[in-house]
Order: sequence, then C-alpha cells, then structure tokens
Amino acid sequence: MGDFDVQDARDLLAKQKAEAAQHQQLVAKMKRIAQNPNMDKEDYEVMDFLKTALARQEKAKRLGLQPESSKS
Repeated sequence: MGDFDVQDARDLLAKQKAEAAQHQQLVAKMKRIAQNPNMDKEDYEVMDFLKTALARQEKAKRLGLQPESSKS
C-alpha cells in the first residue's frame, strides 16, 4: 500500500466521519421537531433542507443515477 493509497483511505474515513456527524445532527433536529409542536425558524430551515435533499434523491432516481452518498 503506497502513500497515495494511505492518503485516499484517510480522506475517505474523514469524509465518512463528517457525513455521519452531519447525519446525527440532522436526526437530533428531526427528533426535536417531532417532540416540540411549536416550530421556530431553525425548524423551518431543517424542513427546507429535507425537502431539497428529497428532491435531489428523486431526480437522481429518475435519471438512473446513484445518489451522492448512499446509506444502506
């Protein structure tokens, strides 16, 4: 395994950790929204983010492309 392979593995690991952290933050926000019936500005921002992410996934599915990060 060469230096470039090691660096690629480190970059991939860092990207996966960042995606996992972002996913956990999103899950926590969604849980808070579900538990609190009163929505504030941040809640609407999360809803908008989810709508755009869903639209991107649907577009990729229609075009037969894989989504950017597929989590199975």
